[in-house]
Amino acid sequence: MSEEVWEIYNGKLKKYIRSKVSDAFEAEDLFQEVGVRITQSEAKMSEVENMESWLYRIATNVIYDYYRRKDKVTYLADIETALSKRDPVSEETNYNRETAACLLEMAELLPDTYKEALIQSDFKGVPQNDLGEKWGLSYSGAKNRVQRARRKLKETMLECCDVRLDHQGNILELVNKDSQNGKFICRKCD
Repeated sequence: MSEEVWEIYNGKLKKYIRSKVSDAFEAEDLFQEVGVRITQSEAKMSEVENMESWLYRIATNVIYDYYRRKDKVTYLADIETALSKRDPVSEETNYNRETAACLLEMAELLPDTYKEALIQSDFKGVPQNDLGEKWGLSYSGAKNRVQRARRKLKETMLECCDVRLDHQGNILELVNKDSQNGKFICRKCD
């Protein structure tokens, strides 16, 4: 049955993935991953009421997973670079690296529960379901804790900084509310 479904929808799914992922090679890899997941879920197909919706949900989940992995790798690389101070941020680049280092330091100011949630999930990449088991929480409970920690970190950041982003979420301007002579001074980190 999965071959028939694949024949009907593969062109639409490929086009959908390509519209969400600009790199053609990455899009092709994701398309193959969707095919693998459909094959693995073949036993569930008889229970599906809306096949097209179900297939697009699988494709969307694969795309989300791709961007989460990509962002986490990029984010961790930015943090490591910023903390090592080997690649200072110039005015021609965005402030993502500088901000990543600042956020890591600001995470230390959060209550221990939230600090651990952020460091384990976002900085070390531990899956939230594993964190839930470790903390004796459901996956939903662990996810909520990480989300609350992110909100608290954002609030802490916005207390001391004005941030201007581009359309892709890169930080273009990071202005400290206590800046002196245009010099960036973080009252939370210093």
